[in-house]
Amino acid sequence: MSLSTPQEAKGKIVACGLPDARVSVQFDGTLQEDVVWIAQLGPLISGSTLTCLARASVATSYYIYFRDASVQRPYDIIYNRISNEAGVANAKEWLRARNLLDTLPEPVKGEPLAKYAQAVEVFCGVKPGSLLVATDDRTITFTKSGLGRPTANGIEGAAANEAQFECVMNVTSAANLEANGLFFGFIGNAAKAQ
Repeated sequence: MSLSTPQEAKGKIVACGLPDARVSVQFDGTLQEDVVWIAQLGPLISGSTLTCLARASVATSYYIYFRDASVQRPYDIIYNRISNEAGVANAKEWLRARNLLDTLPEPVKGEPLAKYAQAVEVFCGVKPGSLLVATDDRTITFTKSGLGRPTANGIEGAAANEAQFECVMNVTSAANLEANGLFFGFIGNAAKAQ
């Protein structure tokens, strides 16, 4: 799937019923990518419009920001739900296409999260404990050295190759950890020390 152009992204957002003049695509220096900005619209934006906008954002991979903070908060709740659902569905499709969906590890309530993290690593062909670490009973992140280090020749010393890393990301996404009150991802700007 190719990335939508700014014009395509704006078109999908305007199709949700917003006036064309209130929608702009601008480069965000912090994110280092184009994002969509929606100017203040006046009256309350309906939940169905916010849902349409969130779906457009997920479909185009363009973040949407509102100049009106009172709209941003309810939009973010809807967007996070839709984005998470799309991530779970995409991960399951990735696993299904490789005949891995029926055998993937899942976290078991009452068992240490570290056991699940190691099961994911083994499932994806990664040495247990080299890439993932459970920092507590609700959080999995990357080991300090697991992602390797950037060099002029690319990433060196990573615990997983690109295919293994992709597998880990899809297995953890398919498990819908967030729905189970679990967090997986980066902590701050760097992986938390073991």
